[in-house]
Amino acid sequence: MKLYFGKNINKYNFGIKNETRTMPMKPMKLNSISDINIHNIKYNMNTIKKRVPSLFIDNKDDNDNYYFASTGVTNMALTTYNEFIHDQAILFFNILSRHQRESSNPIQYALFAGNSIGLLRRGNNLPWGDDYDIIIFEKHATIFSQVIVPELENFGFKTETVIENNAVCGVKIFGPAIQFNKSSGSIGLNVFQCDVFFSYFDKNKFLKNCGDWGLYHQKNIPYDVVLPFKRRMFHGIFLPFFNDPKKEVEICYTNIDKCSIFSHHSTGTIFYNKWENAYLDFEYIIKNSIENTKKAINANANANANSNLSDNPNNPFHENELVLNANNKQKLLGNSACTLSKLNFLSYLSEHNIGSIVADTDASEFICQHAADVKYYFPEIKITYIDDGCKPSPVSPIFYIYIDIFIIRTEK
Repeated sequence: MKLYFGKNINKYNFGIKNETRTMPMKPMKLNSISDINIHNIKYNMNTIKKRVPSLFIDNKDDNDNYYFASTGVTNMALTTYNEFIHDQAILFFNILSRHQRESSNPIQYALFAGNSIGLLRRGNNLPWGDDYDIIIFEKHATIFSQVIVPELENFGFKTETVIENNAVCGVKIFGPAIQFNKSSGSIGLNVFQCDVFFSYFDKNKFLKNCGDWGLYHQKNIPYDVVLPFKRRMFHGIFLPFFNDPKKEVEICYTNIDKCSIFSHHSTGTIFYNKWENAYLDFEYIIKNSIENTKKAINANANANANSNLSDNPNNPFHENELVLNANNKQKLLGNSACTLSKLNFLSYLSEHNIGSIVADTDASEFICQHAADVKYYFPEIKITYIDDGCKPSPVSPIFYIYIDIFIIRTEK
């Protein structure tokens, strides 16, 4: 989900994830401002839910939000940039950077669009913005498709060629999808996504897309705004952006120094008078959700310990080993998409003072669904994965970052 900025919210034709609309949008009716009197009221989760109810699936006062590194904030109508997405971004950009270092004809690429807005604001993605947009010049499109795409797929990414107006104009890159239950009962998906736009300069030296795909194609971004690319720190990664990202954003989205922030999603449009207040809400929700999760883990662990003291080790500093296999994974992991199951499993680790987890192939879903959460809340726990050597492995290399020891045990 992307958030877009606009001084005149009725003037610009924006959609979700660079969706191109064939018909003009009808003017949007401004129903409410989400940050009216924000600094004159008691600031907590309850007041956020009352001011911005459409941010939440369930905005009842007694409905808690939790945070998982694999899926982000629960009970949110919008997506959350999280550690799992960030780790995939690091891998993705490392692959591109290695090709630049090792190739005699290195691919030139740069982040832009919503990422540029985030760069100018705080040096990271926009609140509730969880994807990336990059351009690659047409002369490198074949190399990207024939060299980079297969390598990405070997690591576990999925790719989809984009064809518009009978022209190959880009590639969509997806990471493994992690499911999670929403409060509404529906199933949500947490997925890394990067849209790659194959681009060129026309005879007037304006940046264009090879298949007219993307908002920027109609905005006539000049050559000197785009080149030369300049590397900037973004989400802790040194990445190339346009030569003048501020001018790029002004051309495509309006003057971001005076703007409202809004987002299209299934429940309507959210308006803020000031972008700073959207960040304020977003960062508070993240912080509160992490605190709720830690409290729930500790509360469940303490309750279980008090009810079954004989199961607790006498030495509080003793670290136990948990072996996950086909026999116990269902009991311990439960439904991997369920918030309560995740909390119960993390509480189990705390209650039993687990210091290492060994998962075999029959319990590979632990690596793919829970390992990121374990490493976030219990970074000291060592994770071992025992692969049976069969191909394809149920654990793609994307998840190797969460594995401390990798063992391949082939059958005799």
